[in-house]
Amino acid sequence: MNRNGTELTGDDKAAILLFALGPEVAAPLVQNMDDKTMIRLARRMENLGKIEGSTLSKVLDEYLDLHESDDPMMHSSRKDVVALLNLAMEKERADMIIGDISKPRKLTVWEKLSRIKPSMIATYIEDEHPQTVALILGNLDTSVASHVIAILPDDMQMSVVMRMSKIETVPQDLVNDIEETLEKELAEATGDTGISFDGMVSVVEILKSLDKSVSKMILERLEEQDQELYSQVDKLLLVFEDLLELTAKDIQTILKHISSDDLVRALKGAPDELAESFFANMSQRASEIMREDMQVMGPMKLADVEEAQQNILQTVRKLDEDGSVSLGGGGDML
Repeated sequence: MNRNGTELTGDDKAAILLFALGPEVAAPLVQNMDDKTMIRLARRMENLGKIEGSTLSKVLDEYLDLHESDDPMMHSSRKDVVALLNLAMEKERADMIIGDISKPRKLTVWEKLSRIKPSMIATYIEDEHPQTVALILGNLDTSVASHVIAILPDDMQMSVVMRMSKIETVPQDLVNDIEETLEKELAEATGDTGISFDGMVSVVEILKSLDKSVSKMILERLEEQDQELYSQVDKLLLVFEDLLELTAKDIQTILKHISSDDLVRALKGAPDELAESFFANMSQRASEIMREDMQVMGPMKLADVEEAQQNILQTVRKLDEDGSVSLGGGGDML
């Protein structure tokens, strides 16, 4: 059973059931729940979004046999959560839970890592013991972990993969130690800017959503007033993986302005999808040569990959500024 291609958790199913029953019917079911459980389910209800009829029928089973819906799609929103809470409990408790789910959710260290580019993650972990690296990558999304493994040195790749395959259970105190260390490293990555990594991510997301002219003005002022903070935001605002969003025409334009050497080195640390988007916009002969060059090149230092990617990103920024390519949003204003 899944929703939008992902496996449903117990909380997902409970939230779908409560939403489908409606506030009046569901109220008696939640009145005796403890606050922690109610907050957890309320968060899930608020984030359900569209619920396909097929998923709903699997969760409700016998209920839908009695109450079929003519609407193939249903949509849960914050209004449904508030209505349920207000009917199910006294106002003071309902307001407390509503206030709690309204607070910005604090990202876990694993979510923070998953938001930064693979080469940066590799930099954080390259000096760790292979067993520690295996534990870290085992807690990341598989798509992120695979990209990190791809740019690790060959000898470490095999060692890490072997250890990952043998991981069964990990003592919680060891996991806590790893999380604490990673949190410190991410905090240090923001330097003395006075802004947390969570705050940095929020700033970047806001800037990307702004109109180009507004984003550019803010960034120019930020660069003038706080060079260090600007540099930190700059690292997250446009990363090499963002080039996945470019059109074929934009990729073709970029190819005319960058060196083959930089591209070969940059793609060594890039997602396969991004490499393929560049290959698809070359001649067949050129793409074959580049693939061969990448295969015979062997492992590279992360610093060399990073340098090549930054060279290309600098070119992309210039092309965006003169209108030759379009990154869209505020992220291109660097």
